[in-house]
Amino acid sequence: MIKNKISTFVSTDCLSDFLIDESYKILDLRTQEKFNHGHIAGSIHIDSELFIKRDNEGINVVPDKELILTALREKGVNNDDTLILVDDVFNLNCSIAVWVFHYYDFFNVKLLDGALSKWEKENRQLTTEVAFYPPGNVDFTVENPSIYISKDEILMNIYSENCIFVDNRSDYAIEYDQQGGIIPGAKQFFYLDIFEEYPDYFILKDLKKIHKELREKEITEEKAIVLYCESAPQSALVYLVMKELGYPDVKLYLAGYEEWRIICSFL
Repeated sequence: MIKNKISTFVSTDCLSDFLIDESYKILDLRTQEKFNHGHIAGSIHIDSELFIKRDNEGINVVPDKELILTALREKGVNNDDTLILVDDVFNLNCSIAVWVFHYYDFFNVKLLDGALSKWEKENRQLTTEVAFYPPGNVDFTVENPSIYISKDEILMNIYSENCIFVDNRSDYAIEYDQQGGIIPGAKQFFYLDIFEEYPDYFILKDLKKIHKELREKEITEEKAIVLYCESAPQSALVYLVMKELGYPDVKLYLAGYEEWRIICSFL
């Protein structure tokens, strides 16, 4: 393992312990309907769309800070809270949300390993009661653009020996989906390869095993890593795992192959 890692994933056992700790707040990013049907006690419902913004061409861009802050403050989130994000099955809504928090330099945020699917499989308690908190004071004072990369930066570094581009889509998507293709020179690491599959839920593999698999694909921590998928959530999840491993320089191509496909038509 590498030093200076960012610990993000928490187990259902740990979350169960956190429920009595007022410094933790659970943000549920599922649909309002699912939240109303049953959620972990004390959870706050947050619209996952807050963490996604698209430009006029339908391409992902960094979402608006003020919209996110307004919603979080209204729900009672404070600067000194540790946030635990919960979603269905793969945590894809949560993964992009955590990346956005990191972009705005807020790192007191965790992801439930196994998501709500594992919590339910273990017959842990859910409730329909809605928790209310006083207005919060959370603020984002700086940005952390080192974890973001634009198409222009990619074009300048596409043949750089200091960057490794990693495609997190499936074999099928790379070969056939929407004419297929990859960013030139990119290595593939499918995002589902970070998981162990169990009946009804998925949890992270042992981190040492993931690290070994990455290095076998020559995705090493000595260089800048640029992750991309179709439009970001899958790569955001891999980003979180690589930061958990301690990779020092991991960037997300937020616009993803949706934008690169357009670029290719002009090259």
